[in-house]
Amino acid sequence: MKNKSKIDWYLMIPYIFLCLFGIVMVYSASAGIGLSFGQGEAKTLAEKQTFYFIIGLGIIFCVNKFFFKLILSHRFVIYLFGILMVALLYVKLLGKTINGAAGWISVGFFSLQPAEFCKFFFIIFFAFILRKRQTTIDMDGLGKSFKENWQPLAIPGVILFLIAVQPDMGGAIINFTIVFVMLLAATRSWKTLRACTIIIILLVPVFYFGIEFLAKHGQNIHNYQLQRIVAFYNPFLHAQTSGAQLINSFYAVSNGGLFGRGLGNSIQKMGYLPEANTDFILSIISEEFGLVGILFVLGLLYLMIVRMIKIGQRTNNLQYSSICYGTAAYLTIQTLFNAGGAIALVPLTGVTLPFISYGGSSMFTLSICFALVLKISSIEKQSRTQNNRRL
Repeated sequence: MKNKSKIDWYLMIPYIFLCLFGIVMVYSASAGIGLSFGQGEAKTLAEKQTFYFIIGLGIIFCVNKFFFKLILSHRFVIYLFGILMVALLYVKLLGKTINGAAGWISVGFFSLQPAEFCKFFFIIFFAFILRKRQTTIDMDGLGKSFKENWQPLAIPGVILFLIAVQPDMGGAIINFTIVFVMLLAATRSWKTLRACTIIIILLVPVFYFGIEFLAKHGQNIHNYQLQRIVAFYNPFLHAQTSGAQLINSFYAVSNGGLFGRGLGNSIQKMGYLPEANTDFILSIISEEFGLVGILFVLGLLYLMIVRMIKIGQRTNNLQYSSICYGTAAYLTIQTLFNAGGAIALVPLTGVTLPFISYGGSSMFTLSICFALVLKISSIEKQSRTQNNRRL
């Protein structure tokens, strides 16, 4: 009973529900793939997703029991950086190209995406750096601390560049956002926070005006990433080409209504909507379970994100709080980009819906980050229990 009490069920229960629901939806959303590759393909993909979930549970157990301190160590961070550099160079030169991006390494019966593991690296790297500089940051502020010693910022700069040139702009943006949120959370200067807020507000119209310019003057663009941006501006102008995905996603969302057509009854997954089990799985959830299903999934993700932020607020250890905030940012931005892409609030970036979409790299990376937060929650809970006993 003592060990069970250390588990943060406010995190663990949503994690299990989302993963199990994800397996069901991968099977359902893959029905269209079965039309092209055989009726057993949907079952095979669901079995793989189940295998990824089991591996994810194993990762959570091992991190909590054996590898927590090792993962947060300087040596592990350096080794992981070296491995990721080699992997990113390999995928650029020799990697498997999918949807215009050379970002995959084939390993047996599945493929690994190094850009996904970079999200985990950035979280533990900046958590380590911020812990080493906690005293300096508290005294001089975040800006002055890094202005005097900027070398650690070169490491994420190189990695972000290698991700962007694959090209994987979605992965680069998410990784950058994780770093930005972690640095922002570490500062206690209202001046810095106000400046960052103003910059973000100014960048939003620049972003949308840039998309409008590309849409009007880039009709003959052949680059896959830019075609997605052009389609985002007005998918119906490109209904037969790059806009087809978004249009079919709109149909799926509108077909679902409040309660959906029922599990397995999606029309759009039957060859109309590409990537139905990955990028557009939320559209299939909407078609089969309606608005209720969407609110269920997003509600569970919201509970996890809020819980992670609360855990980060409770701890006085800057490394622990940075991991919590970084993981919360990871879940938040990835959910927003996936959901926003499905209904054209943001351009399509090819990112997965956390714990739901098919994919081993995403599941493994999310599980490692989740395991770290779960362990931090356990440590903080044990610390509070000891303090209460002393009182």
